[in-house]
Amino acid sequence: MTVTRLDLALLHKLLQVPEHEGAYRLVRRAQQTSGTLSQLVVSLAVAEGVEAGSGSRDLLARAASRAARYAELRTALDGCTGVRTVKGPSLAAHYPPGVRRPVGDLDLVASDEEQLWRAAAVLCSLGGEPAELSLFTADGRLHVMLAVLWPSPDALLEEEIRVELCTAAFSGDFATVPVRPDLPAEQSLADLLSVAEERFQREFHAKDAVDLLMLLDSGAPAATAAAAAGHRLAPELLELVDLLSDAVVHPAVGELRQALAAGAAEESARRAAAARPVQQQQRTVAARLEAGQPVWGMPLTRTAHPGQRCLLEHRSALSLARTPVGDFLLVADEVVDPDVHAAALAAATGEEAGA
Repeated sequence: MTVTRLDLALLHKLLQVPEHEGAYRLVRRAQQTSGTLSQLVVSLAVAEGVEAGSGSRDLLARAASRAARYAELRTALDGCTGVRTVKGPSLAAHYPPGVRRPVGDLDLVASDEEQLWRAAAVLCSLGGEPAELSLFTADGRLHVMLAVLWPSPDALLEEEIRVELCTAAFSGDFATVPVRPDLPAEQSLADLLSVAEERFQREFHAKDAVDLLMLLDSGAPAATAAAAAGHRLAPELLELVDLLSDAVVHPAVGELRQALAAGAAEESARRAAAARPVQQQQRTVAARLEAGQPVWGMPLTRTAHPGQRCLLEHRSALSLARTPVGDFLLVADEVVDPDVHAAALAAATGEEAGA
C-alpha cells in the first residue's frame, strides 16, 4: 500500500481545489480558509520545485521570523518548569524539513496559577502586554487564561505576536463538556488532543487534518482513542479523522476511526443527557463564576501586586482582578458601561497613589 504523504496533491483534496487549477488557486483558497494556512501551501510548493517570487519569499521569511520569535520566548521560560507548550513548535517538529507549519500564536499550559503568573511576569519583562484575561472556576478552583501580546511585525499583514497561557489544558464548552485541567504526559497526545479541543472554538480545516496526519504514527490507535475518551474529546477527534479520511490512504486512519467509534458514541450520548434548556445568562461577574461560566478582564494598570495569585474584589457596581502583572476590570458580557470602566480605573489608580 502506498501511504499518502504531505504534498500539494493532498492539500488540493483537503481544500477541495481541483489539481488542474494549480498552486495559485490553492494559495487563494488557503488564504480564505485561515490567516496563516498559505504558509504551508507556499512552503510545500517551493519544496516541490515551484519557483518562489518576492511575495512568496517574504511570506516564508516572515513565518520563519515569527517562529524564531516564539522560540526565543519559549526559551526565556525554561526556568518555569510547570509550563508546557502545546501545538505550535511541538507539532512543527513532526513536519518534513523545509515545510512550514502555519505559525499563529504560542499556547502554553501551566500546572497551576503560581506557575502561570511566574511565566507571565517573565513575558512582560520582555516587553509583552498582558492584554486579555479570562477567569473561570472548576471543581472549586479558579482557572486563569492570559494572553500576552507584542506589536505585530507588520500590522497590515500579520496579527500581533501572541502567547496564551492557561491553567486548564482543556476548557470545554462550559455547558456539557467540563473543564479538564491536565494534559496527557505523552507530548504527541497532548498536541493531538489540543488540536481536537479547537473544535469548541471553530470548524476544523486543512491545517488540523495535516496535523493529524503528521501524528498518525506517534502512538497506537487504541491508546490514542482511550486518551481521547478519557479527556471527553472522542467526538471531536473522530470528526477530525473523518475530515482526513476522505483525502488520504493510511492504515492508521481506519484503525483510529474504529478505535474511536465506541468512545465517541458514549460521549455524544452523555452530552445529550447532560444538555439542559437554555437558561438566562448570569449578568454579574460573581454569579457567572459561581455558575462555572467564564468572565473576561479588561486591562486597567500594569501595577504588579505581590504574591502569585489573582485576587478578586467585588464592589457594588464593579469587579476587579488584582494580579501579579496588573489590574483588570472583570466583565460579564461584551458591552461595558463607560462609567463602570471609569470607576474601575479610578479605583485601581487611586490605590496606586495611596488614596
